[in-house]
Amino acid sequence: MIPDQWYPVIESRRLARGRVLGLVRLGQSLVLWRDPSGDIVCMPDRCPHRAARLSRGRIRNGCLQCPYHGLFFNPQGKCVKVPVNGGDAPIPEGLDVTPLPAREGQGLVWIWNGTTRASYPPLPWLEPESWENGSTFTTSTELDVSYLRVMENMGDFFHLPFVHRTTLPGAGTRMVDFDAREENGIVKISGTLRPERSHGPSWRDYRLRGELRLPAIARVLEAPRLSLIVTVTPIDRDRCWAFLRYSQGYLPRWLGGRMLARIAAWFDLNVVFRRQDLPTLKSQQLDDPADISSYRLLHADRASALYFGMRKRAIQQALARSGEAATARRVQRVL
Repeated sequence: MIPDQWYPVIESRRLARGRVLGLVRLGQSLVLWRDPSGDIVCMPDRCPHRAARLSRGRIRNGCLQCPYHGLFFNPQGKCVKVPVNGGDAPIPEGLDVTPLPAREGQGLVWIWNGTTRASYPPLPWLEPESWENGSTFTTSTELDVSYLRVMENMGDFFHLPFVHRTTLPGAGTRMVDFDAREENGIVKISGTLRPERSHGPSWRDYRLRGELRLPAIARVLEAPRLSLIVTVTPIDRDRCWAFLRYSQGYLPRWLGGRMLARIAAWFDLNVVFRRQDLPTLKSQQLDDPADISSYRLLHADRASALYFGMRKRAIQQALARSGEAATARRVQRVL
C-alpha cells in the first residue's frame, strides 16, 4: 500500500444517514457513519473500552453508541458519555478514538492512508472524456486477488488475444504503434493489436488507449466511445475492493444509454473479468504481491513498469516525509 494517498473504500450511496457500516480496507477494520450534517465519519472499528466492534452499534443524538456498554462517541472520536458512570460523571482518560480523514467525491467515500496533515491534497481521478454525457453505470465488488495484479492487468493490452480469445475472436497478437509514457503523474498508453500476417492497417485492427495513476486508478478506452474506469483498494494483502464506472457515448440517456452502459458493465465484469482475467491473475506466482523483480519484462510491459516505478517513488517520498517529521518531533522534545 502507498502511504499518504486517498483511497476509495465504498460507494457513497451505500452509506445512508442513520446507517452504521463496518468494512475492512487497507488491512484495517473500519466503521463509517454520517454525522448530523451528513458528513462522513470514519473510525477504527474497535471500542477502546472492551474492544467490541463499533459497527454493531447505532446512531443516537448525533453520536455513535457502542453496542456492548453504550459508550457514546461524537464525530471527532471523543467519548462524551459512559452510561454506567452516570450522565454527569467525568469521562475517564483513554476512551477516545482517532478518526481517519474522510472525503466524498466521484460517488465514492475516500479515506486518507497516511500521516495527519493540516491540509490534504485533492482527491485523485481521471479527467472525463469529452463525449461522456451521463450515460454511465457504476458497480463495485470484492476480488480475491491483490490490487496490484488488477492494476498491471489494466495496463497490459497484449494479453487480450490469449486470455480473451473467445470474447475477442480475431484480435491480432502483434502490438504496433505502441506507446507508454508518464505525464504529470499519469501513465498514458496506446497501441494497436494487429494480425501477424497483416503488413499494414487492417479492418481487424483493435485500437486501445488507457491511463494509470496512483494510488490505483485505471481507465481503458475499449471502443471509440466506450470507457471503463476502475479503482481498486486493498482489503488486505491478497484481496481488494474494486469500483467500476462504465461510460458510453453512442446513445443518449433518454434513448437507453444507461442501459447500454449497464449491459457493457455486466458483460465486462462477469464474463470477461471474472471468467477470463481473474483465474489467470490468481495463477501468478509471487511471494510478495509488490515484488515484481522476478519478472522478465517485454517492451509491451512498459506501462506496468512505469506504474510500479511511480508507486515505488511515492512510497519512498512518503517514508522520507515520515522520517523528517519524526526527526522534527525528537528535536522539539529536546528543545
